[in-house]
Amino acid sequence: MTDQGILENWQQHRNGVLLLSEAALLTISEPWKLVPHKKTGFTATAQSWYCERLLLTRAQGDGTVMYRTPEHLGDAYDEFLVVVLVHEGGLTCRQGGKTSTARPGDIVTLLPREIHESNVIDGTDATLLYVPTRYLEGRGISTGKLAAATWPGGPLLKAILALVDSTLEMAGEDSPGQSIHVEQALLELVVGQLSAYLTTLVEEDGAAEALRRRVLELIAENFTNPDYDVDAIAASMGASRRFVYKLFEGRVVSVATLLRSRRLDAAEVLLRTHGRDATLAKIARASGFSSADSFSRAYKDSRGVSPSAFRSGHRTEAPVPAKP
Repeated sequence: MTDQGILENWQQHRNGVLLLSEAALLTISEPWKLVPHKKTGFTATAQSWYCERLLLTRAQGDGTVMYRTPEHLGDAYDEFLVVVLVHEGGLTCRQGGKTSTARPGDIVTLLPREIHESNVIDGTDATLLYVPTRYLEGRGISTGKLAAATWPGGPLLKAILALVDSTLEMAGEDSPGQSIHVEQALLELVVGQLSAYLTTLVEEDGAAEALRRRVLELIAENFTNPDYDVDAIAASMGASRRFVYKLFEGRVVSVATLLRSRRLDAAEVLLRTHGRDATLAKIARASGFSSADSFSRAYKDSRGVSPSAFRSGHRTEAPVPAKP
């Protein structure tokens, strides 16, 4: 299944659907095997929303067991992390030799690229957020550590739920510009939750992990400055350039890639929301690139298309903020 296939698979549930039987589950079961606890009288509802990076589904009702088996692997879902927000009820999941139980107010994460099993109890109300792993790795999230991970969501979970609820209420009515900003807000909240959880893990290189988190903070604070580079990060930390590079040695992305990815993500949001209202030079400056040429080269290398080609299908919404 392609990324487009994922969206088409869930499009029928954009305005909500009532599932009244085991057979009805087959309409949403292509990526998994779904088995309801009740063979008769099964009732559940599902509603989905998506933009261009993020797919979310709100599911409520009777319990099911969900299996992702070897025969399901290899589709486009492999490229996502599933973040489950448990509002009511609960579930137990197994993946990678680990078993976790999530209760109301908890968050649980699963990797569709690996086999797993989830047992959802009756009366569960949960939101499932499908986030591209490429996006998360570009923000410094080590997705490999998130198989069957569970932790309390805390106060921020309520903020995510409120945004999810308002998003689903306007499903089918929101403008492209609204969708893009809502999607970006949800992605930022999810990144914050995942980052907070990963910092709690006890690791052999705990000191190094703390330093990596500091690097990510510095990137978030300074990426819009085109002169900010790995040398500047090292100077801020009182360390050498080599030391900073070694902090990310052996990981999915390097520190230089993290900085570039942050700039590209910011630029892509501007491309999607502002259409042809702003020049590429203005978008480049606002997202931390030194020139339109350097931005275009970096964007094409990463995305496979030029920024001009990408934005051709997105309409103008508002002016790009002036670069301070």
